[in-house]
Amino acid sequence: MRKVKKRRKFNPKKLIKTWAIIIGIIGIIMIFTPNQRKENEQEVSSTNIVENNTITVTVDKPEINSKLKEWNLILVNKDNKIPQDYQYELTTVENVHKVDTRMVEALNHMMTDARKEGLKPLICSSYRSLETQTTLFNQKVNEYKIQGWNDEEAEEKASYWVTNPKTSEHEIGISVDIVSVDYQVLDEEQETTAVQKWLIEHCTDYGFVLRYPTSKKHITKINYEPWHYRYVGVENAKFMKEKDFCLEEYIQYLKKL
Repeated sequence: MRKVKKRRKFNPKKLIKTWAIIIGIIGIIMIFTPNQRKENEQEVSSTNIVENNTITVTVDKPEINSKLKEWNLILVNKDNKIPQDYQYELTTVENVHKVDTRMVEALNHMMTDARKEGLKPLICSSYRSLETQTTLFNQKVNEYKIQGWNDEEAEEKASYWVTNPKTSEHEIGISVDIVSVDYQVLDEEQETTAVQKWLIEHCTDYGFVLRYPTSKKHITKINYEPWHYRYVGVENAKFMKEKDFCLEEYIQYLKKL
């Protein structure tokens, strides 16, 4: 005789308990999943990513903001005057010139290595006081006035050769003009000297960049100066060289990260 299975009675309490367990599990998943995603994002942000055989280092936004505030990346140009509260100390190099103390070691190293190569580099300009910068600028303005340009035109043209007072890197001792002892004229012929050829090739190894390249005049608003070297630090200098960035472009690049 076949046994007849008893039909189980509907148990609402058991159904409610089952759904409560399911809802609880879903809640736990929702709580921990965002945190895990955040941890994964943080892990990726601090990892070196290899693309096309090159290493791209991604960094967190706070690190970028901190980097932009570093002294060696201060942007001084026609649109960015020297901050009134900017602090720096000067140290004498090459017996007569003064530069920011924090770049002395790198500058001395670069000059020494150039001389070891049999070259004769000569620093012809370094730190300038506001008074000196003003005098140089006014002299250039007067040159254009003598040629027949009006005041506004003369100042605009002069600014492409001598930066306006309070907008020069020389006023904070973070750049130097270097020429060859054998050729001390500040013109484009400087780039043909053995000294400049070596400096343009190797300056980034010491944390310097050629500040006003001829191809970037439309950005820097300064004419080509194959003698003006600006300190930015080795890491920054090499990256700028690799990407063919002038300082203005590099700052914009960092701001967009």
